[in-house]
Amino acid sequence: MIGQEYSIELVKKVATQKRHVMLVGEPGTGKSMIAAALANKLPVSELKDLLCYPNENDSHNPKIKEVKAGEGKKIIEEAKINAAKAMGAGKMIGFLLPMLWLILAIVLWRINYISDTVFGAMLIVSGFIMIAAALSTQMMSKQKVYTPKLLIDNSKKKNAPFEDATGARAGALLGDVLHDPLQSGGLGTPPHARVIPGMIHKANNGVIFIDEIATLSPKSQQELLTILQEKKYSITGQSELSSGAMVRTTPAPCNFILVAAGNYKDLEKVHPAIRSRIRGSGYECYMNV
Repeated sequence: MIGQEYSIELVKKVATQKRHVMLVGEPGTGKSMIAAALANKLPVSELKDLLCYPNENDSHNPKIKEVKAGEGKKIIEEAKINAAKAMGAGKMIGFLLPMLWLILAIVLWRINYISDTVFGAMLIVSGFIMIAAALSTQMMSKQKVYTPKLLIDNSKKKNAPFEDATGARAGALLGDVLHDPLQSGGLGTPPHARVIPGMIHKANNGVIFIDEIATLSPKSQQELLTILQEKKYSITGQSELSSGAMVRTTPAPCNFILVAAGNYKDLEKVHPAIRSRIRGSGYECYMNV
């Protein structure tokens, strides 16, 4: 980064103080490289995994839980093992129960303990038991929906997260909940399994870089301002016509360093409150040409 010594020294301060920064300059002056270098200066020890759990009280309000990096995979594997055990036990019961009833009916009929009419009735009951057992096994298999979803896995990260959100739409930036066309009869995907984290969540304890920040929609800029203030943000469906709009998670952490960038002429299009927030708790740096 020859010729940008001042910007480099400023970014070193930002890494220590964990403040936001606005890089102002023409394209090609190294703004994205400086942002990526900033992520390499941040400690990896603070990284966390993010899990999404179903909410038994309100399925449309999944719970977000933060755990130490690497613990997320262990929790998922343990949940899958428990679900497999429960499903195996259900299949065993579903097979043995109707078979025992059928054997009992045949034995009683062969020793003339019951009449042909009663034997026929027991066979019919045996059929109902087999159907009920099959349905029970299917319901047992639904236990997998209670397995949490691993939203963010930082177990193998060697550097702090760096997310280039330049040109990202609302769903990619803020997170989204996928649409589910099958919402009845138990055929649909549970809400917590449809949650998708946004770049703001993936950049937690890291850096998010947004070049040409003035091109962000006013709504996204307003949401970004709220995130900078609260350092957490609930994930919900971004399309009002989607079933995902009915789902809203508990707040997910998004404590990142924002590196915003833009040209001199575009600064007036940036939300005044965002620029004020960066100036008040960070730096506005003008790149050398």
